[in-house]
Amino acid sequence: MARAGIILAGFSGLAQSADDALWPLQSFKSSSIQTPFLNVTKMGQTEPGYLFFTPHDILRKTGHPVIYSDDGQLVWQGEPGNYSALQPQMLDGEPVIAYWSGYAGDGFGFGAITILNSSYEEIHRVTLDCKKERFVTVFDPLDVDSCIDIHESQLTDNGTILVTAVNVTQADLSAVGGPKDGWVQDALVYEIDLKTNEVVFRWSTYEHNDEVAITDTRAPLKGFGGNKSDPYGYPHLNAVYRYGDSYLVSSRYMCSLFFIDADGLVTWHLHGRTGGDFQLGLGTSFCYQHDARFESQSEERVTISLHNNDNTEFTGHASLTTGMVLDVELQGSKKVTLKSRMWDAAEPVFAQSQGSYQSLGNGHSLQNHGATPKIEEFDEDGTIVMRARFGYDNTMQTYRTYRYPWVGRPATRPDAVACVNGDGTTFVYASWNGATDVEAWKVSSGSAIMKTVVRNGFETRIAVDGLSNGDSLVVEAVGGVGDGKSSESVTLGEC
Repeated sequence: MARAGIILAGFSGLAQSADDALWPLQSFKSSSIQTPFLNVTKMGQTEPGYLFFTPHDILRKTGHPVIYSDDGQLVWQGEPGNYSALQPQMLDGEPVIAYWSGYAGDGFGFGAITILNSSYEEIHRVTLDCKKERFVTVFDPLDVDSCIDIHESQLTDNGTILVTAVNVTQADLSAVGGPKDGWVQDALVYEIDLKTNEVVFRWSTYEHNDEVAITDTRAPLKGFGGNKSDPYGYPHLNAVYRYGDSYLVSSRYMCSLFFIDADGLVTWHLHGRTGGDFQLGLGTSFCYQHDARFESQSEERVTISLHNNDNTEFTGHASLTTGMVLDVELQGSKKVTLKSRMWDAAEPVFAQSQGSYQSLGNGHSLQNHGATPKIEEFDEDGTIVMRARFGYDNTMQTYRTYRYPWVGRPATRPDAVACVNGDGTTFVYASWNGATDVEAWKVSSGSAIMKTVVRNGFETRIAVDGLSNGDSLVVEAVGGVGDGKSSESVTLGEC
């Protein structure tokens, strides 16, 4: 195993304590972008690919979709806003980025899914018509045009996308100690055609209360459910994946995974505390989980990975957050067996919400801890090989993080600025938001090539001789898909 090394990406603020609250941001000369420092520690070989996530700064009230390399350097930052469920995926044989954006409430939202191509251009905007679906929301009157929830943006091989939604619905809550004429946040699954925005599948948790009983929830009423402005959010669906003609659905507050057929009927139910239709083996208990998905599937057995928070704002205790892989026997013994369980023993996490688990190549896995702004990679033996932080606890968060190969081909031009500092040294600063494979930068003034230097991170500083105040110059990308693309002409000024 390689000796541990720390990659700070220019972060000189490590001595800053969490009491200082605000995590330091990187800023640049050639761009107006400000982005959190990603503090990376590597203890071994990591898998290839970039890190995709949506850091949200709670105190500064800002958020962006971002891509970083795992040496801590920013690759791309999108526009500011409320973002969630960012996933790099394949669509029609090409890599794309899918993410949710819109109004984010407390554990739910109303918005749309944007699909970007490798040039960061919108190629699809997926919406769910609130009025057509007869949604009731906490807004009165309804003032949102798309009712897609924050939790999912999973593309399928059928040209569709899986999303979740929250609809305020009248419900009988007497079984959980509430009013008979109460109100719930009914959690729904939708499959939507990407090109037409037509709904091709819909499933409601409350409409299947006979199979998905409200009494299975672990969420306390706490006075909710008495009216439609304060509905009881008992199911909280947070992941949906399609396998064949069926769907794996994760309910956080029910601590449950449901496998649903094409007719909406529950084929089986795995409960993380009681087992549901299965018998839990040693170490297989889970609750309040995120990002559950099949690692493999057959008629006899499924292997399921998930991010096991086992904490919420109402549990009143702190449980270790781990990644889990479970073997589930669908026939015979119906036994659930622990295949692997991963956590960072040196820096354990007790995350209250959000999170993701991704299986990588060579047996590696990537975990993100949501409300705890920490990313981890483990090798095939469960040994941690990377930890990365982008904020202090309770001040920064991201819903999910994925590692994925990516070639960024921005439709924009490179950015540059040139200036002379106090001692007469001329510096040129070059960057290109979203470009992944620029090898070097070439600085030219008129017909003269002044200097060519190897690209160094998101922004490269280039010392140049032979220029005077008022001279014009351009910066040109060398190598990669953007080879030969140049910046606008810039004029040398004072720093």
